[in-house]
Amino acid sequence: MEKFKQPEKNEGARNVEQDRLAFIEAIKNIEIGEIDTEFDEKSVESLVSELGKAKLLLLGETHGVKENADIIYTLFKKFGFKKLALEWNNELQDTAENFLQTGELDFAAIKDSPDGRITAGHFALLKKLQDDGLLETLVCFDGEMPSDGWDTRDAGMAKKIITNLGDSTMLVVAGNLHTQIEPITFDDEKEKQHPMGENIKKQIPDVPSGKIKYLTGQFHNYGTKDFRKKPEGIELPKARFYKSDDGIYSFELPEANIAVVPNPSEVLPDTEEK
Repeated sequence: MEKFKQPEKNEGARNVEQDRLAFIEAIKNIEIGEIDTEFDEKSVESLVSELGKAKLLLLGETHGVKENADIIYTLFKKFGFKKLALEWNNELQDTAENFLQTGELDFAAIKDSPDGRITAGHFALLKKLQDDGLLETLVCFDGEMPSDGWDTRDAGMAKKIITNLGDSTMLVVAGNLHTQIEPITFDDEKEKQHPMGENIKKQIPDVPSGKIKYLTGQFHNYGTKDFRKKPEGIELPKARFYKSDDGIYSFELPEANIAVVPNPSEVLPDTEEK
């Protein structure tokens, strides 16, 4: 997740209509499917047991990876999630639901999103989940950055998640700083921050937490960024799902590819995804 800095504008070079057409075409062409994954059965049994009590899994991602949508679909199929919560602004709830009902996308509502949390793959995913009868509820849980900062925003996100819990299990996907279940500090600060996951854990002490680990590849977050480069002459391993010694569930993706975002031309230089 990016620390909040104002990106440089490149409005003069941008063709919004071209971005709209490319985004809509990408939604049509993306085929969402299960990723061939090696599931550790003990870890699967552990998560199934935890989901029976907590009713949700927190999943931390790096925004802007094409395969994030396929990972979500894979986990829905494997664990029977019925609710999906995304780190999208609350105001996009109607936009997403209208897309599901009519197939029409209000691109104007998302046109300025450059950080990879909203991708063409997500809209293809929503349609796939609906067509397969897997999605009962979509929750857009992010709000505007309040004047008193990051902690207040994350507390608000946690409240939205808790409010939307019920009998069906929910997969909560957000940038990997937000899903932490312990206090965190940013690299250039000493003050502790209190992420959404920590706030949820206060109310659901046994909430399971997970993350996506990207072994190689690239992602889009205010421009193209790199994970570790793919080693030459070495075959990458199969995707894996397991529970690590620290109790965190990991989905290990061998290679990440750049997602299609609404605004690919806005660039934030000299930063890395956290």
